[in-house]
Amino acid sequence: MRCWRYVKQALLQAGAVPVYPATNYACQAGVELTSRYGFVRLAINNPYSAPVGSVLVYGGNGAGHVEIRTEHGFASDYRSPWACRYKLIGVYAKLG
Repeated sequence: MRCWRYVKQALLQAGAVPVYPATNYACQAGVELTSRYGFVRLAINNPYSAPVGSVLVYGGNGAGHVEIRTEHGFASDYRSPWACRYKLIGVYAKLG
């Protein structure tokens, strides 16, 4: 239930965002990342095809879910070799 909090902290610590993102819900992550922090939405529908370091946003269960693609799977408020089961809304990354 704290996935977006942990992903925000990881993005900030990695230097991917200059300040802590303001939105409250995981399902809002894509809009904020693209409008305020220079992320772009990638044309990817399969979470396993997402590049390492990209942010995956899911709908479902009210607030949704967000996780970062890692070399060995996915990370948010937990680590897993498997992607979230919710419907994937979008995959977001910083290019360049």
